[in-house]
Amino acid sequence: RLVDLGKDYPGHPIRDFSAARNHFLEREKWVLFIDSDEEPSRMLMDHLDCLNPTFPYYAVRVISLLNGRWMPAWNPQLGPRLVSSRVRFTGHVHEHIEPRKPYGIIDYPIIHNHVGDPSYSNYWYQRIPAFSQGWMVMKKLVEVARGR
Repeated sequence: RLVDLGKDYPGHPIRDFSAARNHFLEREKWVLFIDSDEEPSRMLMDHLDCLNPTFPYYAVRVISLLNGRWMPAWNPQLGPRLVSSRVRFTGHVHEHIEPRKPYGIIDYPIIHNHVGDPSYSNYWYQRIPAFSQGWMVMKKLVEVARGR
C-alpha cells in the first residue's frame, strides 16, 4: 500500500511519527511510505509490482531537490521506505526502524522536492564553499566505501 502520512494518517497534527507509521504497519503487510512533497518514480512502482521481497524492509533511494533544483549536499540518500509488518519504528521525530538489519536496497528513486525555503536554518559556516565541498566529498567517500 502506498501511504502519504500527511494525507492518509487519521490523527493530525502528527506528534509521533513512529506511531503514525506503525499505525499502518499494524494493518498492512507491506507499506511504501512517501511524504506529501514526494513522488515515487514509475520505474520504482513497476519494480515493486514484480518484487518478491526477501528482507523485512527496503531502503529506497531518495533524490532530494529544493524548488526543483538539485542539492548536492542533500544527495545521495537512502531511507527505509518499503516496510513490512515485521519491523517497527521508534522515536517521535527522525524515527528509526527496528530491527535495523537485515535490509535490502532499491535504487529506483523517490523524488523529493522541497518547495520554499528549507525548514531549518543553517549555521554560518555551512554557507562557506570549502565547508560544503568538503562535506560533499566526505559523503561521496562514505557512499563509495559502502558500495552504493
